[in-house]
Amino acid sequence: MKVVLIGIRGYAKVFMDAMFANKPGEDFEFSGFIYPKGRTSPIPQELIDRNIKQYDSLDEYYENDTADLVIISSPIQLHVSQTIQALENGSNVLCEKPIAATIQDALLMEEASRRTGKFVAVGFQWSFCEPILSLKRDMIAGVYGKPLSCKTVVQWPRSERYYHRSSWAGKIKNEDGDWILDSVANNATAHFLHNMFFLLGEETGSSAYPAQIDAEIYRANDIENYDTFMGRIRTVSGVDMLFLASHAVPENIHPVFEFNFERGKVTFDFARDSLIHGVTADGVEKIYGNPFEDEMRKIFTAIKAIRGETGIPCDILAACPQLITINAVSEHCDISDFPGEFIVRQPLEEPGLETTLVYVKGLKEALIECYNDEKLPSEKGYPWARSCGAFEVKDYTEFKGVR
Repeated sequence: MKVVLIGIRGYAKVFMDAMFANKPGEDFEFSGFIYPKGRTSPIPQELIDRNIKQYDSLDEYYENDTADLVIISSPIQLHVSQTIQALENGSNVLCEKPIAATIQDALLMEEASRRTGKFVAVGFQWSFCEPILSLKRDMIAGVYGKPLSCKTVVQWPRSERYYHRSSWAGKIKNEDGDWILDSVANNATAHFLHNMFFLLGEETGSSAYPAQIDAEIYRANDIENYDTFMGRIRTVSGVDMLFLASHAVPENIHPVFEFNFERGKVTFDFARDSLIHGVTADGVEKIYGNPFEDEMRKIFTAIKAIRGETGIPCDILAACPQLITINAVSEHCDISDFPGEFIVRQPLEEPGLETTLVYVKGLKEALIECYNDEKLPSEKGYPWARSCGAFEVKDYTEFKGVR
């Protein structure tokens, strides 16, 4: 079985290391990597030492070889063209999140997958890990009863270095006019927004879809798009979701989530013990494990799916609700800049250079209060808070542009 990787930097390096580490019995050939030969970034020594061949493009690769699986870890705006090209050349695809920049691009990819008979797995790693899949099986089986509501908060500071790492970081469009929509909710913390939709899906490989959104988006950093997202989402089946995430915070607080049901509750707090806990109304407890473990299981799930040994838990349609949310919020909501008097610029030393963390005074506490009270900032009356009002998104199939 031949596997080819698109990319060598950033998260592509994580994929590369996982393939070199491998797992017992997961036999495959790492048959090449795609990275334009004119680029100045150094090729990782492991690729050189192992004689993994470099190709300038997918075109060049397919002129010389075939692939059972193409792993796509390239900029967001390239996902649609690379995925469709791989499918049309007989390859299955594991595409890193987000699936695409726009919902119409994602639907083009889905059409190509159906037409070619090849799958597209989307790399939201929690959707491939056993703790989440085990919890989802119990939810579908009715162990906790009907889901009523869920909420997630995550605070992951990102310095100016993060936004300078690439030409597309924090961008709405690139220089060619292609949509990117890179943001806190469409990149680093996209996993946790998607996770709520995914767990609420009525089948193992499906997700719940949004029907109505009330969101607030904010910016502290000098970027095009937003670095802070606050949103209440009601699903088509009537479950209320609350998602709160920011990069403009002073300290790292890993994800916390809670699902409430008619007959139980499920909670996760990484700082507490990094384990998902479930408890039924009659006191039966179950610990599901740490969803951050075995994050590269998605690679080997895809390999097993090609062999017919398993299915793909997160495909394009399962990934679409997160993308619909991002598209709809960008289309309906203005970005509010945090007032200057709340902005703090903190010098940092990161490996190899000095940089600056931009954060908002009091935002850390506001996120926690909003999570605990299940309110948006505008409902709490914070002086910087601005609401864009609730809007309908049921049957949303086309992103028409930013507001």
